[in-house]
Amino acid sequence: MADNKIPIDQIARLADDVRLIKDFAENHNFDSSLLTANVSPSSESESKADSALYSMIGSIVLLLVSIAVIKFWSPPLSSVAISFIFIVGLVFATLASVAAHRKFQDNIVTGIVVIGVFMVLFIGTGIFTPEQAVDKVGELAN
Repeated sequence: MADNKIPIDQIARLADDVRLIKDFAENHNFDSSLLTANVSPSSESESKADSALYSMIGSIVLLLVSIAVIKFWSPPLSSVAISFIFIVGLVFATLASVAAHRKFQDNIVTGIVVIGVFMVLFIGTGIFTPEQAVDKVGELAN
């Protein structure tokens, strides 16, 4: 047998494994379309850096920093400062959502990022408790 050919029994075992995984996913209500999210390749005009991914990560980090400032600042912040920091957090959450949509070009992934980032912002600023946030996400899922 030539070196570059795969034996038929290995192909049959691989096909059986694929069928088993597919059946398992379908029987447990797993949405397999989540695995086929399109990721846009970086254009050649850009350097190897992926600007959409970096802006998403940067936005999320700045959002978390703004939440930390609200929660852990020693002297209590005025309501005006808290409102300003919350608005800045909303801007960064929006930028992270836009960057996620540009990167993955899939509405389901973008929706997950939007819900996740905004829930972190709302929990961090005290608008929702973690229990209320889980209930809200459960309502959105239905």
